[in-house]
Amino acid sequence: MIKKLLFVHGTGVRKAAYEHTAAQIASRLKGSVALEPCLWGDLLGATLQLKGASIPDFSGPSAAVPSDDHEVALWELLDRDPLFELRELASTPPLQTFVPPVEQERKRQFTAKVRALKADPAIATLLKGCVPITWWTDATESVARSDPLAAAIAATAKVDTPLRVATVRAVVATTLQHLMADNFPTPTRELRDRIVEQAINMLGGRELGLRDWITNRLVGFGLHWATAKACRNRDALFNAAYPAAGDILLYQARGENIRRFIEQRIQDCGDGLGIIAHSLGGIACVDLLVEQPLPQVKLLVTVGSQAGFLYEIGALTSLPFPKPLPAHFPGQWLNFFDRNDLLSYYAGKVFEGRALDYEVKSGQPFPQSHSAYWGDDELWEKLTPRLR
Repeated sequence: MIKKLLFVHGTGVRKAAYEHTAAQIASRLKGSVALEPCLWGDLLGATLQLKGASIPDFSGPSAAVPSDDHEVALWELLDRDPLFELRELASTPPLQTFVPPVEQERKRQFTAKVRALKADPAIATLLKGCVPITWWTDATESVARSDPLAAAIAATAKVDTPLRVATVRAVVATTLQHLMADNFPTPTRELRDRIVEQAINMLGGRELGLRDWITNRLVGFGLHWATAKACRNRDALFNAAYPAAGDILLYQARGENIRRFIEQRIQDCGDGLGIIAHSLGGIACVDLLVEQPLPQVKLLVTVGSQAGFLYEIGALTSLPFPKPLPAHFPGQWLNFFDRNDLLSYYAGKVFEGRALDYEVKSGQPFPQSHSAYWGDDELWEKLTPRLR
């Protein structure tokens, strides 16, 4: 039986984001297992000592590559530009040019209704424990005073479903940008969509029979700048401009200190220990558990991790390919991956008989998918029995 669960974070995570994620995990554990911290990032993680002076034209994280799913592709576009949909709506000629007085008044009031989303208690309930309310408030105000929203309101003949949907998705996408910027975990697709629908209802709901106009536009775009096959490109893993890459590169060069930190936390926790490790944290834990016997560790859980890939290419620090895992490695290893998470890989197919792979389908685009595991019900349905 697992008495304690040690949470080892991954790339780019620091104290505030770590505590937020730990709270999500603790809420899922419901007190059945004590959650132990292992926050190595603040002390040992990478920092840009010269604020990125070495990176040509540095402007932030690399953009994601879309898949062939139109909804996922839309959210990838919104990740790049939260006001994208409003810009498209503003550029779409209305089907009618005459605007009745009642619609003129609705258009005048629409921005105020958008600002009122900040105080909706139902939305606040959905956000609780997942998204800091101040970020939702800031995002709502930012969209409400944006030029693209004003242009979209002016361009449409009436306040209808396309305007409401585009506005709400702009607010949600802006909020998600706040989360990503500070390495906070991303809400699940289900929760994101519930927030979207609640906000749309607050703005007046959807008219019956109207499809999501943007889907047809996306089909028209053809997404010529990406294909489904490009979804598995892993450039982000090696792109020095991507914030999380700094920790990965630092670990590959000087990972000993991080492993010693994790080892000390394992020793502090005593027997009957499980480890749940995200991303680079999974690599470090695999390396550590290969290097030396730690019999108190009864279960290893890797989430969105790259250990299998590094082993296959001969880059796993502790274990050159094709050398097998040592006998002292924990007997239970669960590995969770998401096909939309370009930083997640198989372990069970690489270490046959020593690891079990489970797929999570967050429905989120990359990079949000890399931190969307914690709210996924299927992950906890698979993991909880192992803790017993």
